[in-house]
Amino acid sequence: MKLPQAESLLAMSIPLGMVVFGAAIFGIRYFRDRRRPKGDPEQLLLGAVSRSLHERGELAATLGQLQTVHEKLVDALPFGLLWVDQRQQVAALNSMGRELLGVKPGVVGLDAAFVLEPFGWLREGLHQQPGPGWRCEGPNGAGATCRWRLRRIAAPDQVGALLSFEDVTEAEAEDRRRQLRERFAELGEMTAGVAHQLKNGLAVLKGHGQLLQRAGHEEVAKDLLAEVDELHRVIQKFLQWAKPLEPDYAETQLEAVVRGTVTEIEKRPLSQGRRISVEGQGQAMADAMLLNQALLNLLENACQATPRGGEIRVLVEAGRIQILDQGPGMGEDTLVQMLRPFESGRPDGTGLGLPLALKWINAQGADLRFEKRPEGGTRVEIWW
Repeated sequence: MKLPQAESLLAMSIPLGMVVFGAAIFGIRYFRDRRRPKGDPEQLLLGAVSRSLHERGELAATLGQLQTVHEKLVDALPFGLLWVDQRQQVAALNSMGRELLGVKPGVVGLDAAFVLEPFGWLREGLHQQPGPGWRCEGPNGAGATCRWRLRRIAAPDQVGALLSFEDVTEAEAEDRRRQLRERFAELGEMTAGVAHQLKNGLAVLKGHGQLLQRAGHEEVAKDLLAEVDELHRVIQKFLQWAKPLEPDYAETQLEAVVRGTVTEIEKRPLSQGRRISVEGQGQAMADAMLLNQALLNLLENACQATPRGGEIRVLVEAGRIQILDQGPGMGEDTLVQMLRPFESGRPDGTGLGLPLALKWINAQGADLRFEKRPEGGTRVEIWW
């Protein structure tokens, strides 16, 4: 029986010893603090204030770093981002947005109506409801009309209005060119087969026309042979369009090709009464023959668009040729129509002039772009 009592006493002595030990530590600290001289209340207050300011400084530094990171992330966005707060002031405009609109960082904090005055399409976007994006046309910072993709971003009322915007002019043009190239590929084989069949039939008709001519039916034969020749010209265009190309690339003096083409086009009746000038020089890796054929078609269109007494300017630089006419200017719908095979803007046209030019230009690693000029006329640009 003594053993259990010993264990019980041992169990009780452990917590009791801990209490005694704790009381001893408390007593030692109490008497030590009593002996420590009391601090000056003013010094204690200043110390507390100093610690508080230090903590606030660290917090402010952290917030500043977060703000810097946030600004860098927003500036890295590949589209424009505009924030107009509840006071109708520009609260933020990222780097891409400033570049697209041609404004400086100092616009932040100014009235949105003042900053966005030249950009009605952007002001209208701020009044749209948040949701799916939409597209519209409007000027950029340089005054050129562009196609824009906008989206009103949902945000709390106290934040204001958030709007993203992006210039999709070139993306849409490239999409149209891709669709045209696909259409060329689909129709090419069919066109080649039909053209060959028609060519055989026209050969028979031409033979009968020549027989009629020898038989003394001169008037009938003349009309028949003229129509056969016209159809033969159209078929040759079809075959050109369907024929696979193997460009012969070389470092080409663009000015020399342009001047040779202008000399050739000036011999044609459609250029009469119109001045054609060539300015500048430059080089590009190109096929001179294909480029000449494309330029002939483009200059024909420029001459037909420009009234008598007008001027057609051809500007040459490294990797770029521009043709500026003084016609009424091609709208977007007209351009899309004229670049479709077999759809001509003229009653006597085959509808293959511009599609062939596009094909020949694409075949040598270049591209074709049209733009309606603000001062009137059309700008046609070949660029590598």
